[in-house]
Amino acid sequence: MRKFLLFTLIGIVLLSVNASATSRDSLLKVLRSEVAKIKTYDWQKDKEIAALRLKLNSHKSSGLEDRYNAVLGLFEAFKDYRFDSTFYYAQQLVSISRQLNDSRRLAENRLRLGRTLISSGMFKETFDCLREINPAVLDRELKKSYYILYSWAWSDLSKYNADRFYAPEDRGKKFRYLDSAIALTDNGSFEQLILKAQQDPGEGPHPSRFYIELMNRRLSEHEKAMVVTGLSRYRKGDEKVSLLAIAAINDIRTSTYRAQAMLDLGNTLLEQGKVNDAYTFLQLAMEQANKFGARMQRYQVARLLSVVSAERDMMAQRERQRFLIVLSSVIVITIIIGLVGFIVFVQLKKVRAGELVIRENNRLLAQQNTKLWEEGRIKEEYIGFFFGELSRHIVKLDKLKNNLQRKVKSGSVDEALRQLDKVDIHAERRELFHTFDQIFLKLFPDFVEAVNAMLPEEDQLKPKTAGTLTTQLRIFALMRLGISNNEMIAAILEYTVSTVYTYRFRLRSKALIPADEFEQRIMGIKLAAD
Repeated sequence: MRKFLLFTLIGIVLLSVNASATSRDSLLKVLRSEVAKIKTYDWQKDKEIAALRLKLNSHKSSGLEDRYNAVLGLFEAFKDYRFDSTFYYAQQLVSISRQLNDSRRLAENRLRLGRTLISSGMFKETFDCLREINPAVLDRELKKSYYILYSWAWSDLSKYNADRFYAPEDRGKKFRYLDSAIALTDNGSFEQLILKAQQDPGEGPHPSRFYIELMNRRLSEHEKAMVVTGLSRYRKGDEKVSLLAIAAINDIRTSTYRAQAMLDLGNTLLEQGKVNDAYTFLQLAMEQANKFGARMQRYQVARLLSVVSAERDMMAQRERQRFLIVLSSVIVITIIIGLVGFIVFVQLKKVRAGELVIRENNRLLAQQNTKLWEEGRIKEEYIGFFFGELSRHIVKLDKLKNNLQRKVKSGSVDEALRQLDKVDIHAERRELFHTFDQIFLKLFPDFVEAVNAMLPEEDQLKPKTAGTLTTQLRIFALMRLGISNNEMIAAILEYTVSTVYTYRFRLRSKALIPADEFEQRIMGIKLAAD
């Protein structure tokens, strides 16, 4: 169940940045695109700050209360954006609180000053600021902030020391103050859950249940970045990179420069051996630290950048060595190939001469084979056709002969003559032509379209019935079958030789192509594939 909730959580987080950014690479691509918009986001932030400064200037002659509120607005605008301005306005808030003689506000603003100092890595100054505050005079809300600031200071100090002697003691103090802060938070509030999530280490690789609970809520961009950064401490590999990329994206969109996400992302990529990506994002982390003025982050990034730079130098050295080895190999191979190539070139000239002869012979052979195949197919179809027609006529003549013999033997000569009159030679010839047309169009289904494509629209030959040929088409159909002699065509179709010649000449003269090419194109009409 815990694993299911975790996967659901990560899915929700990824969707919140970009519906299509579901992988590590796509999230890093989104992050790079957001880096390109940093100036736009900063411009919006500076525009907001400029408006607040105008408001402050308008209250210079007003009462301390109005000036206090204007300074507080600027402090809130700068607190994650620029350390020096945040520090200046925190001091202003402390000064105005003294002038107002407001002890609560004075304590509250000393806490703001302490948070500003620790965000820049100024540990001694932070503890000095905290010591000036008497916790006994603080109300519940300020006491909670007081304990949170102490917990934060001891936590960062333990990270800075990072040794076996001081760091464990510092972490112990962190958790003691964290317990005190949690006791003063409202039940179910974001503040309580995020503090409990920091306090609860979770179970092995699984994050605290408080992170899961937080992700089921509607969070601001900054709150989401805090939660995702915390979650990333429990994940490894691409999943951790994805979570940190989301946090870094939200930091950029909110112009948050004191955040840790970009630094953690660069460190994680370095651990995965992605040195170039690590260098890119650590450089961005250094820019963030410099813009805000975070000393602790500058120290951490500088330490990692030195490692990355050394690794990049080693990679560059290895690349140079590989390049020299490859270059030497290429030169040697090029010389060998050049010698072999010269020998091969000489041999190829001889081979190509032979290939040209073979290719030409193959072309002629292919043409001959195509012609033989067409002739064989045509002969096969028409031999079958004529055998069928002859068989039909023989059977018909045999029936006629037998009927006539019976009529003559019985003395019915008139009846025999009437039966002979019923024989319609023209109908038989029409049937012969119809069968011829069907077989021809079976062999050459595109014949009519191919012929008409060579004629103007008004002179195109269009058979009255589908599957038949006109007289002119039939003449050229016989030509396509190899019967080009006008006398033989005239004998088959029962026309005069001059009629056949006239039809051929008339169609050639109307063609859209030169007359001497017309009949060549007719002979080039392809036989239908089997």
